[in-house]
Amino acid sequence: MPLEVATPEPQTHRPPIPDRPGDGRRDRSTQRQDIALAVAVRLIAAGPLVVLICIWVVFAILSPYFFTQSNLTNVLVQSSTVALLALGALVVVIAGALDVSLGATVGMCTIVGAVLFRDHPSLEWLVIPAMIGTALAIGAMNSFVIVTLRFGNPFIVTLGMLYVVQSLSAVESGGVQIAGLPDHVLTLANNHLAGVSGPVIVVLVAGAALAFLLNRVAWGRWILAVGGSADAANKVGIPVRKVLFSVYVIASLFAGLTAVLVAGLNDAGATDSGFSILLAIAAVVIGGASLTGGRGSVWKTIVGAVILGSIKNGLTLLSVSPNWTPFAVGAVLVAAVGLEALRENVEGRLRVRQAQIQGEASS
Repeated sequence: MPLEVATPEPQTHRPPIPDRPGDGRRDRSTQRQDIALAVAVRLIAAGPLVVLICIWVVFAILSPYFFTQSNLTNVLVQSSTVALLALGALVVVIAGALDVSLGATVGMCTIVGAVLFRDHPSLEWLVIPAMIGTALAIGAMNSFVIVTLRFGNPFIVTLGMLYVVQSLSAVESGGVQIAGLPDHVLTLANNHLAGVSGPVIVVLVAGAALAFLLNRVAWGRWILAVGGSADAANKVGIPVRKVLFSVYVIASLFAGLTAVLVAGLNDAGATDSGFSILLAIAAVVIGGASLTGGRGSVWKTIVGAVILGSIKNGLTLLSVSPNWTPFAVGAVLVAAVGLEALRENVEGRLRVRQAQIQGEASS
């Protein structure tokens, strides 16, 4: 009887089980890429602060006087007026618009304060309210024309207001500076509290108030929503027109506060040339805000203003011709725009990668 030989069963080779997200077996190179993208986003987001540190290090190496306490205090004081005006411009930019009349508003307010004090010295207590009231009136006029009457593009309307206000300022002042402001205005702009100069305190307090409005108050979040998409904001019940009306008034309020500091620092009222609003908008852009609206940072905008002040101060210490200052500011501005484009690209890649991971996890 033949012996039966058991034939071995054929072995089936199972395909390797693919790594699943979250089980600890993801490809290490992919993990490193994700980490690198996340770190890059954080570094680019901190770009203005990194740029400021680099500028300070370079000027500290080139000039032994730059990094002294007195000079840094001088930089902060010089940057305070640009920072305060930039905060006003930031509110409008976040809402997806632009107000180029803010600089002219500052000049008009300083003249109103100086003329009031010159002609009616006994009403010196009314100087600051008159300056801020003038700014609010100009902002309300912008809002009325742009939002209520719906007259064209905000840029064109505020550009027209810039010329109107500059003309009125020149007529009121006769084209010359009007010297003399009350003591309390000079004290606010030139004295110190606990070793901190008055203008720096004003900027910090105003910045904290604006940050609280934008991040903690519903109205501020509505401003962000309107800047992101006015149509979408309207569909969810946000009063878009009221929000836009308030934006120009808030911006003009900051212009009025800026006028108080400018008048106090110069002890005079004078017509604004229009250059200050360009610096303010540059500070907003360097601070990473999007000119299309919906995004902006209060503290990064302040850092942007300090960057501009540091460039001007450092070049002065190095005895570089003032004609090169606009060149340096323009170079930093272009670099900031390029950095913003890089940030959007990296964030886009990171979002795509996260969507891929979520898709793999759900499959």
